Amino acid sequence: MKHEWTARSISARCIALLALCACCAAPGGAGEFLERDGARLLRRGMTWRCVGINKHELLDYYLAGAAPCFDGDYEKERATARSALARLSETGVDVIRVRATGFWPTQIEQTYYSGPDRRRLFWERFEQMLDDCDDAGLRIIFTLAWHNGGWADLGHEPLCELIANPHSTSRLMLEEWIRDCVSRYRSRETVLFWELVNEANLSADLKPHFGTEGALWPKDLTKPHAHLFADPVVRDERNNYTSEELAAYVRELAILVKSIDSNHLVSTGFSAPRPAAWHMWMGSLRRTGKMDWTRDTDEEQADYLRLITPDQIDLISIHHYVTGDVDMLALYKRVADGLKKPLYIGECGPCESVFGPHPYASATGVKAMEQLMGATQALDVPLVLWWTWAETDLPIHEPMLDPARHPDALKLLEASSKRAASRKEEPRGELSAESLERFRECSRACAELVEQAKADK
Repeated sequence: MKHEWTARSISARCIALLALCACCAAPGGAGEFLERDGARLLRRGMTWRCVGINKHELLDYYLAGAAPCFDGDYEKERATARSALARLSETGVDVIRVRATGFWPTQIEQTYYSGPDRRRLFWERFEQMLDDCDDAGLRIIFTLAWHNGGWADLGHEPLCELIANPHSTSRLMLEEWIRDCVSRYRSRETVLFWELVNEANLSADLKPHFGTEGALWPKDLTKPHAHLFADPVVRDERNNYTSEELAAYVRELAILVKSIDSNHLVSTGFSAPRPAAWHMWMGSLRRTGKMDWTRDTDEEQADYLRLITPDQIDLISIHHYVTGDVDMLALYKRVADGLKKPLYIGECGPCESVFGPHPYASATGVKAMEQLMGATQALDVPLVLWWTWAETDLPIHEPMLDPARHPDALKLLEASSKRAASRKEEPRGELSAESLERFRECSRACAELVEQAKADK
């Protein structure tokens, strides 16, 4: 099914949708919404710190049986989800990060864009997920557009059209979805804050590198891919976009969210920059015909992080997995403090490529987890989320923490969460000498553990 969307039809739809959502939204009024004061996060007017974990696939359990692409028995899948949430709440962790839609374009199309009955069922299941999180005492960071390429496929357009053209079919479809979701839950305290995308900065500035292959997976369309939306989809250099275009994209989406919802903060969902991010951006802009993989200086990395974080964004988002030392975290914290915005680590953990196929089952991987926890605590990063909690369906996205099989990692998560929740002192403007030395010790230890893991292979 191909959607024929125009700016006029989208506008009419959105006006009607906003009116409907205004009636459906929960009552307004101040509550326990997360706030920020410069680089501090606040709840109830007090400094707030948290260690949480990802449960990115949570919604998929609730969509079981809701569309052909989501098979399985709904009651059984919901029971699995509720059990995972209950077990998680026992650890003291109370924040999770979740996709707000299915991952693949087919999943979005079949549950949200296949008529009023399917859409109504989608929101019923979504609401049940929120209710179950309330029962477990969990709050959710929702990523609104986890897989940008899926939205481009829905509009039968190149990814660059979604990113760089506010009037494209795919952008208008995405904005309709954002209006719908944010309007419904702008007053819901279950939502900790809104996140726009997932790691979209890692697909920027790749035109000379990808050539005619494009920046979207899968590239080989000669094989059937049932999860993809119906053809035509684009898999060539037209998908590529620059970091400058990406910055404008997240700025426009943040303005949209904040025009609807004044209660919740907004973050990008970006990963830490590539080591050569600044050089890649400059090379892409100049159309040199080849990638410049020169490693950035610290100041170039800092400038790149500022480039992709517009004023409308409330938290500086990075993802960091242990593949070497963790020295760059201190730089990112310095940039965040300079921008007077909290640093938020949306994903972290011991990397599968270094510590083996099940990093939380590896003694060396667990030690790396402990040292990374020490490093983020020394830097006083207010919000850190580990990857990922108790997946049951294939493929498993490692590192995956299974509470039944990874008791040592579980103990570290519990202790770190309690430590963050009990820490009440106000953050300092600069790191103390003691904190800086503690951070350096943890960074050196991480580097040594990586070398040990490589030697053990």
